[in-house]
Order: sequence, then C-alpha cells, then structure tokens
Amino acid sequence: MVKILLLRNGSLTDYLIGKVTELDEEPSVLVEECYRIIDGKLEVYPKYSAQRDLFLTSESIFTIVDPSKEMLGEYQKVDA
Repeated sequence: MVKILLLRNGSLTDYLIGKVTELDEEPSVLVEECYRIIDGKLEVYPKYSAQRDLFLTSESIFTIVDPSKEMLGEYQKVDA
C-alpha cells in the first residue's frame, strides 16, 4: 500500500512516499520504492544509492498517512 511518512526530524519537514509494510518488530516499517517529497516533487531517496528500499524504526516516524490523488499520481509516474 502506498503511503506518505512524515519523519520525526525536529522540524517535521521530511516526507517520504513508498510502498509501506508494517513489521512485527524493529525496524518496524519497510518502505519499498521510496522517494522523498520536496515541494510536491519526488526526489530519489536515499541520495547517493541505487537502493530504493529501506527500513525505518518506529522512533524515526512521526506519522503515516494516505497520499492525495495528485501525489499518488506523481508517484505512479516515477514508479512505472
């Protein structure tokens, strides 16, 4: 399921989008085909790596939400 994650980074400005799977133990979330959202545009994340899947701990995530139709459309364009 494609979700947006708001990371807990102090200023709450890091948004990620990807296919999220919640796990039973830490790290608690797998984000597949992950991108960072900056001003409505998608950016490769993490930078400097060909790896698009990452694990996050529950401590690093502020919240997980459904993407808007527009953002989901943008994600589907780059994920195709």
